[in-house]
Amino acid sequence: MDLEHLVVCYGLVAVFLGAAVEGDLTLILAGVFAQLGYFPLPLALALGMLGSYVGDLAWFSLGRVRGPRFRASRFYRKIGPRIERLAGRVGVAQLIAARFVYGTKAASMVFWGLHGLPLSRFVIVDAIGCVLGSLVFTGLGYAVSGSAAVLLGQVRRVQLWLLGVVVVGVVLTAIIHWTAKRKLHMDDTSDEPP
Repeated sequence: MDLEHLVVCYGLVAVFLGAAVEGDLTLILAGVFAQLGYFPLPLALALGMLGSYVGDLAWFSLGRVRGPRFRASRFYRKIGPRIERLAGRVGVAQLIAARFVYGTKAASMVFWGLHGLPLSRFVIVDAIGCVLGSLVFTGLGYAVSGSAAVLLGQVRRVQLWLLGVVVVGVVLTAIIHWTAKRKLHMDDTSDEPP
């Protein structure tokens, strides 16, 4: 079985599962494959949103069930105070912002579960975040691959597209990570007494 056949047969399943587990890069790749005609863009968007939603709900539920254990973990001690500061500033809208700050999405879902956010409120706010995240990341993959197709004379070699998307994804992730880290470092230093 070749790669093209796998993408046609299981691509949308991979979008759903990948969005539930990882998110950003999966959604970007979904946009690329939709642009290449392997599956319709609306289906890629819908399954990306649904996968993100299921993954977020799982993390939120884990925070609810295993709250004290997470609070005691090294990971939470490292990320928790930053999320708490951000949540203190923007409130529950932090659920939406977290999907655009690399490395904080899962921890944010656990955080809100841990802090007893009502499920009804989580469901609404996270649904908005999933829609926005899917539109942005899948749209980015779709737009980038469409521009590249025009520039490269409609070359349809999947390996070339994947390499381009991975490079773009790595660059965007690095920029987001660097910006978030710099912002958090500036926040940490501004919290210190003069």
